[in-house]
Amino acid sequence: MDWVVLDEMGATGAWLLAGGLILLLLFSRPLLGLIFSDRDEKRFKGRLNLFRLACVLALVILLTRALAHPSAESLWFTRLLGVLLIVYLAYLSFYVASRVILRRYGRERQREDETVYVETYNSRLLTVLAGLLIGLVALVAAIRVLGFSTWLEAGGVLGVLGVMLALTQGAWVPDLVSGLVILNSRLVEEGDVVQLDDGADAIYMVFRTRVFFTELLHLANNHRILIQNTRLRSMTVQNLSRFASARGLRESVVVKVGYEVTEEAVRRLFTAVTEAAAADPDIPIEAQYEPEIRPLAGGDYGVEWACFYYTKDARNLLRTRQLMLALTLRTAREQSLSLATPMLVEGGLAGRELG
Repeated sequence: MDWVVLDEMGATGAWLLAGGLILLLLFSRPLLGLIFSDRDEKRFKGRLNLFRLACVLALVILLTRALAHPSAESLWFTRLLGVLLIVYLAYLSFYVASRVILRRYGRERQREDETVYVETYNSRLLTVLAGLLIGLVALVAAIRVLGFSTWLEAGGVLGVLGVMLALTQGAWVPDLVSGLVILNSRLVEEGDVVQLDDGADAIYMVFRTRVFFTELLHLANNHRILIQNTRLRSMTVQNLSRFASARGLRESVVVKVGYEVTEEAVRRLFTAVTEAAAADPDIPIEAQYEPEIRPLAGGDYGVEWACFYYTKDARNLLRTRQLMLALTLRTAREQSLSLATPMLVEGGLAGRELG
């Protein structure tokens, strides 16, 4: 950018140019998304960072020009541009520092067929401290740029901000501390499959643990759920990815049959089901363990039987349950075994299909 051109522009032109650069910086992602149609995320991020760097360099040149040729007309322009650059550089510094800390103190984990770095207690704590340090330095620099030259004036501004943080600490400190506790306990980590005591029989995968909330992936409906870290800590969380034994997660398929169905017939049914499931690559059960066939309850008109099996694929647990039930129904039809339990109607007995 030519200095002569900048000198001829004047304050109004500099304002317009700076405003255009700031808009390009803010809307750089959607703008480049319209220009470049390729879906390579790494290449797109490289172009995005290069474009943002060019905008920042242009803003630095404008700020340098304003500092080199100070005037009353360009005073507030210089200060505003300086504050914007400080904020952006603070954000950029925090982004780089958080990535370095995550690579150094985070932990590698497999999530959805890709290897990612997940946060640990150490990485989260260091990231929070780095954010506080960078934010404090940026705040002091912005106060100085705005013209609060003495430490007394700067301290007054910092005191007002400190009072605001103290008054609002009840809204964000509990979630921040809860997030650190969750990461330190390592009972719930990114990639784990969990169930919550929220009244819904749903299964979630922990997608990401953020500073103030945890992001869950609903495995049945394939949408994401945000839950406060404080609320997550107050709930009973069943971690299905943490097995109590090396066999894996103990699951079951349950049927109800009439009392006329013999135990041998039920065992023959479940034995055929587990053998067919072991031969099916789409049903990830641990075939090396013998199935456990047990009666669960006996009612007035029928008996509830269960076949217990083991699986280590908690991510596809819903799919495994559905396939095992479908295989049980198909095998029962092939063996001519009725899964209908009788019910009492008007003093007599009638068949009722289980749905």
